[in-house]
Amino acid sequence: MLGAIVALLGVVVAGLVFGSGQPPDRAYELEQRLRCPVCKSVSIAESMSDTAVAMRATVSEQVDAGRSDQEIVAYFTARYGDWILLDPPAGGDTLLLWLIPLGVAAVAGVVVLTRRRPADEQGQLDDADRQRVTEAVAGMRATAEEEDRL
Repeated sequence: MLGAIVALLGVVVAGLVFGSGQPPDRAYELEQRLRCPVCKSVSIAESMSDTAVAMRATVSEQVDAGRSDQEIVAYFTARYGDWILLDPPAGGDTLLLWLIPLGVAAVAGVVVLTRRRPADEQGQLDDADRQRVTEAVAGMRATAEEEDRL
């Protein structure tokens, strides 16, 4: 049984390493990078809108014409702007979109570090807190004893 599992695992790993031997589909890879102007949240590769179908045809035509990925992306950004890219470049107008998560993480880190109690204070109660806990426990015991009597 263990030998069969190891053999199957070997076949899967070999398949992943050596692949199908076919070159990647450039047109499809480019289509996944371009946003559908109608759907707005999916790539033109996933959208079935008429606009996405026309854009996929344009991408295929340009790939067949021998244009580079950069030229094809530039063609669409010239018509739609950087908005058409699902992963906009980290610069210019979109730089803020890339920096906001870093800023939020930095602020969260500062908050976590400043809100920590020193090790010698963790779990320590002052006299007023200790008195309140003692009174609360005594009250609960009295209530429990009273309920037991009923």
